[in-house]
Amino acid sequence: MLELLEQLFRQVRYYAQSERFDRNRVYSQSPKHVTMQFDRDAEDIIITGLEESGHGFEVVTEERPTFSTTPNPPYRILVDPIDGSENVTKGIMSAAIALAVLPIDMPVVPEQVLWALVGDLFTGTVYVAQKGNGAFRNGLRCQVSNVKSIQHCLAGVSMDGRSHRALQRLFTEKPRLSRLRRMGSAAIDCVYVASGTYDAYIDMGEALTGESFLASACIVLEAGGVVSDHQGKPLRSITNLSEKFSLVTAATRELHAEIVARLNHKKA
Repeated sequence: MLELLEQLFRQVRYYAQSERFDRNRVYSQSPKHVTMQFDRDAEDIIITGLEESGHGFEVVTEERPTFSTTPNPPYRILVDPIDGSENVTKGIMSAAIALAVLPIDMPVVPEQVLWALVGDLFTGTVYVAQKGNGAFRNGLRCQVSNVKSIQHCLAGVSMDGRSHRALQRLFTEKPRLSRLRRMGSAAIDCVYVASGTYDAYIDMGEALTGESFLASACIVLEAGGVVSDHQGKPLRSITNLSEKFSLVTAATRELHAEIVARLNHKKA
């Protein structure tokens, strides 16, 4: 299965480097959502590959209604054809393809993902995980960092319309969380925790949708990290791609507990 996911990533990346790729063309637009042509094209490439694979999937993706490639498929796949579309339209070289495969009859949570892939569209870096078999970056095993406290933490933090009070606590209360990064793709920001690039990724605004973080969260878990919502609770099952989530991922339980306590104005 991972070979199929990697093949789909390579096909989308090849398209992104071709003359057909137009970062400014709009496929459809509504008051609530804009679909770029490259999003639709990338999704078409992935769906064609899934249909031709013969495995049988229920396909859950942002740009079209859920459908099945075969009768009674054994698997469900959540697809984010290009996470970081706004980056792409602005010419910022940070975007990812995210794919997560689960049994059709299991809750859609990171712990139940069987195979996951997050591929960087521009660098070609590939993160994969298989349930119970660990996580890998470009074929080398991933391992989260050993950072246990906020004062030593390099964190990815999303600040796009999120909770200003929680952000203020992160940045002003001592010890301060002072080393911050933000790639503009939740899939990339989250998966960086798996490889030790980040020590944590924090998004507490109830604004994330499932396709953007499910694969990455699975990879973080397989690399030894911790995943929860902003209150420290297990992520609820994803039932559709319109519901919103918060997310806290961290390398260690100690760091995770300190971040969650800070976000909720409690003592760790």
